[in-house]
Amino acid sequence: MAADSSFSQRQAGAGAASPEGRLLFSRMVKQVRLRQLQLLLALQQCGSVMQAAVELNMSQSAATQALAELERVLDIKLFERHARGIRPTVAGQALIDAARGMLVGLQEVSESLASIRRGASAALRLGAIPAAALSVLSQLLPRFYEAHPQVYVDVHEDGSAPLLSQLMASGLDVVFCRQPQLLPVEFSFEPLLLDAAVVIADADHPLVGRRDVPLPALRGARWVLPSFGIAVRHIVETEVLPVLEDASWFPASTVSLPVLEGLLTQPGAVSLVPRSILPGLRSQGRVRALDVRIEGGLPPLGAVYRTDHAPVLLQEMLKLWHRLKLPHAAAPASA
Repeated sequence: MAADSSFSQRQAGAGAASPEGRLLFSRMVKQVRLRQLQLLLALQQCGSVMQAAVELNMSQSAATQALAELERVLDIKLFERHARGIRPTVAGQALIDAARGMLVGLQEVSESLASIRRGASAALRLGAIPAAALSVLSQLLPRFYEAHPQVYVDVHEDGSAPLLSQLMASGLDVVFCRQPQLLPVEFSFEPLLLDAAVVIADADHPLVGRRDVPLPALRGARWVLPSFGIAVRHIVETEVLPVLEDASWFPASTVSLPVLEGLLTQPGAVSLVPRSILPGLRSQGRVRALDVRIEGGLPPLGAVYRTDHAPVLLQEMLKLWHRLKLPHAAAPASA
């Protein structure tokens, strides 16, 4: 992690608020090696210096010396002994968390670099929540590759919060997700797909095919609840369940499409899902949308990116989406 002194001083001044923090940052930039950070993760995972050394193909004395050197540079204890080995101190855990993110980022960029060495002309790092991966990326990426066959695309699927954190730490180029309530001023959200909540059931459900089904007609249905923390779960709790006071539900919540399809085969089972995931659920031909009006709206799916650093290829990707003119696609920002 060597760096010239002027760069180190600029980064220390910008990234740490206190004189002590600037001093520690300067020491880490000048003296800490990536191998030592890798050792921290192995020590936490293994719980012993001997096992961590074996994991990293080091001698036990070299691992002990590397840890001691790191603690000397930072002037703080990173691990403490207990009856069954060693465990991180509070300071050690803080450094391990940061080291893990750094090493994961280096692994990811290594894959991008390897692809570029094999002939890829550029790389894009995309994050996507499951609904966006299914409804946006599944349709967008094949067409993007037709126009840019030499571009390496690395897709990470996760929840909005961890993906947006990676984006703001420059670990991703864009996140495809629902419109966030708040964004820092340097980031933009571009809507791509309008969405709505729909009630679904197995093809054999007695309400399949009926028009204008009122919500109270679902009394007695057994609900497969969406997972906590996603938009449709809020609609279930605030709009659906208060109307259906005798509603019952499975002792499980899920966003897994195979699990959801399996549970919907149970008698009377229904669920509430984003309209955007219906193509994935209908792949086996067993899931149907019921014609039930749900008032609660879902935020649109779209792309969050840093406004002043959006890669040219990302801009081309978003323009391509708008040219597809798919059902429920949001209008371009300039329209």
